[in-house]
Amino acid sequence: MIDIGHVQRLLVEYQLDGWLLYDFRRSNPIAHRLLGIREHAHTTRRFAVWIPARGEAIALVHAIELHLFAHLPFQRKLYRSRLEWLTILRSLLADARRIATEYSPHGDLPAISFLDAGTAELLRSFDLELCSSGDLVQHIEAVWTAEQIAANRLVASKLRSIMMESIEAARTLVLARNATEYDLQQFILAAFAREALITDYPPIVAIGTNSASPHYEPTAASSAPLQRDSMLLLDMWAKGQSADATYADITWTVWLGSSPPDEARRIARLVVEARNAALALVRERFHRGAPLYGYEVDDAARNLIAAAGYGEYFIHRTGHNIGTEVHGFGANMDNYETCDTRRVLAGTSFSVEPGIYLPGRFGFRSECDVVIDHDGHVHIPSEPLQNELITVEL
Repeated sequence: MIDIGHVQRLLVEYQLDGWLLYDFRRSNPIAHRLLGIREHAHTTRRFAVWIPARGEAIALVHAIELHLFAHLPFQRKLYRSRLEWLTILRSLLADARRIATEYSPHGDLPAISFLDAGTAELLRSFDLELCSSGDLVQHIEAVWTAEQIAANRLVASKLRSIMMESIEAARTLVLARNATEYDLQQFILAAFAREALITDYPPIVAIGTNSASPHYEPTAASSAPLQRDSMLLLDMWAKGQSADATYADITWTVWLGSSPPDEARRIARLVVEARNAALALVRERFHRGAPLYGYEVDDAARNLIAAAGYGEYFIHRTGHNIGTEVHGFGANMDNYETCDTRRVLAGTSFSVEPGIYLPGRFGFRSECDVVIDHDGHVHIPSEPLQNELITVEL
C-alpha cells in the first residue's frame, strides 16, 4: 500500500503540488499496484486519487464501485454523472499548478506513460502543468529494502552456480548427440526448482545463428540441436519464493568447440570492454557521490561498440531496472530505445548487458546485475564475471 507521508515528502522534494493517479478500466497499472486494488477487481468506471503535497489524500470514485476502494485509508468522494466527475475533479485540483501523472513528455518513457491524450487535454484546460511521475514511481517501486538486498546475494550466487552447471551440461549434451536447446532449457528449469527459484519466463538458450536473436525462445516444438563449433548464449533470470523476492539476471556466451573464429573472439572482447566501461562509470559516479542518469550508462557502453564499427549490431538498450519483476519500474540504462533521464538511485538494481548480434551468424552478450546499496556502494553480486570468450572443449 502506498505510504502517503513518503509520497508527500517526495512531492516537496520535486517541487510538485501533487500526484494524480488516474485510471479507466485498468489503463494505469501503476495506479492499481500502488493503491493495492485487487488484481481481478471489476473496475469499469473512471477513478482518480489526488495526493497533494500537503493535506489529505482523496479518492474520487464512482458510486457503484465504492466497495473496491474501502481499503484505502483516506477520504473518498463519490460521483455518479459526468458533470459530477468534472466538477469534483476540478475542485480537487483547484489549488494546484504542477502535478505528477503517469505521463511522459513525447512518450520518451513508455513504461510510465499511461495517461490518455483526452484526459491530458482536460487537465491542461484546468491550467495545470503535467509532469511525469517517473521519479516518484522509481522511489516507491524500485528502491529495495536492506533485507531484499541481502537476500538477493544468495539468489545471484545460486544463479551463477546454475550457469556454470549449464555450461558443463551443454558440453555433455553435445557429446551425447541429438540434444536440443530445449533440452538444456529444461535442465536449467530443473535446477531452478532444486534451488527453490522461480521465474516468469523460461531462460534463453540460443545456439549458432539463434544467438544473434536477443530474445530468442526455444520451445519443445521448435528448437535447434546443440552442436559443436557454435556460439551458445545462455540468459537466465530468477528470484526466491517470498512475496518481496527480487530477481537476479545474467547472461554468458560460450563457444562449443576447440577453435572459435577470430571475429568471435574480437567481438567477445569488445562486448566485455563495453560492459566494463559501463560498470566503471557507475562505480566512479557513486564513489564521488555524483548524480548518474540511466542514459549515461547506455552511452558508456554503446559509444565504445560504435567506435569499433559494430554500433548497428547493438540493437537494444544496455540495461533495465530490476525489482520483484525482472523488468522493474526504475531507471533503465537506455539512450537508444528511449532516453531515460531518471537518476539512478541508491537502493536499486539494474542489469548491464551490451551485446553484438550478427544476423545469420552469431551473437555475443555479457550480462551482470548491479546492486547499489543504501550507502551508495556498488555491488556486482554475480561476480566473478565472464571476461573472455570461453571455449568449451569437446
